[in-house]
Amino acid sequence: MGATASSAETHLQMLTEKLNLTEGQRAKLKPILQEQEQQLKAVRDNTSLSPEEKHAKKKAIHESFHEKINGVLTPEQQAKLKEMKQQDAMEKQHQ
Repeated sequence: MGATASSAETHLQMLTEKLNLTEGQRAKLKPILQEQEQQLKAVRDNTSLSPEEKHAKKKAIHESFHEKINGVLTPEQQAKLKEMKQQDAMEKQHQ
């Protein structure tokens, strides 16, 4: 259980720093990030799925939670998050 909580905690901490989240936003995002973490872990632990299926399921989870996370953020924070994701994607391509 320890690792699951810390991963969501780490994610929340990173978003807090980058997006200057308010206490209220943190309180709303924490259960969303924890739920996302649990769903991703369930996919990772599911040995009956092929790597392609796992990738597709993880992508779907990220997309559905992205909507929930955006629902908590201000338009400025949403734009910043989008920018961060694009930079992240570009870094991954260059590795």
